[in-house]
Amino acid sequence: MKSAFVLFLSLVVVLVLTLAATEPPKALNCEQTKSLMSPCLDYLTKKTSTPSTPCCLGLNKLIVSTPTKEEKCAACKCLKGEASHIPNLDVDRANSLPKVCKINVDYPISKDFDCEK
Repeated sequence: MKSAFVLFLSLVVVLVLTLAATEPPKALNCEQTKSLMSPCLDYLTKKTSTPSTPCCLGLNKLIVSTPTKEEKCAACKCLKGEASHIPNLDVDRANSLPKVCKINVDYPISKDFDCEK
C-alpha cells in the first residue's frame, strides 16, 4: 500500500513538473491574427446579418492568445492595417463584435483603443 502511494505521488510530481516546464504559447504574428479574423469578413462587410461560428471562435482565440497589452496592441495594429484595405467595412460592427459573439473582454474594442499609453 505504501509503495503504491509513493508511486502515485511520484507520478503526480512528474506531471506537475512537466506542466510547469511547458512554454507559454508564443504570441500571434500578424498573419495568424488576420487568419483568425478572416471568417468575420462577411459579417463585417454586411454580407451576412450575424457573425459565423468560426468568426466568434477566431475572435475568442485571438482574445485568449493576446493576454498582455503589448500583444493586444500588436493585434490591433495588424487588424487596423488590414481593415484599411477592406472596402465597405462596417466599423460599428467591428467594434461590437465581442458583444455580438457574447465574448467578454477586459479592454475597450474601438478605433480609440490607445496603444501608446
